[in-house]
Amino acid sequence: MTGTKEVIHKDMELFYSVIGQTLPPIQARNSFDLVNFLLNAVAALLWSVVASLIFSLIVIVAMRIFTVLTPGINEMDELKKGNIAVALVMMSFILAVAAVVVAVLLK
Repeated sequence: MTGTKEVIHKDMELFYSVIGQTLPPIQARNSFDLVNFLLNAVAALLWSVVASLIFSLIVIVAMRIFTVLTPGINEMDELKKGNIAVALVMMSFILAVAAVVVAVLLK
């Protein structure tokens, strides 16, 4: 039984070391600090706005590059006509760009 407890203890140490590297340290507090909470909430909101603006710019630039790489077809005219195939290709391209951006941000 003690061997099992040691293995579980080592696994938990590994788990906490991995989690501790990716998450910011959380300080134990006995009371709730409203000012600190509000500052963190405002900072998170501002960073979300900044991230969404940057992502929007990246998608716009990527779509311009996509348009240059596909001569002979005007994607916006095809979308206005209701061409589902073009819509699916553009959606896939935007999702691919989003995956690349997320991979870069999480690296």
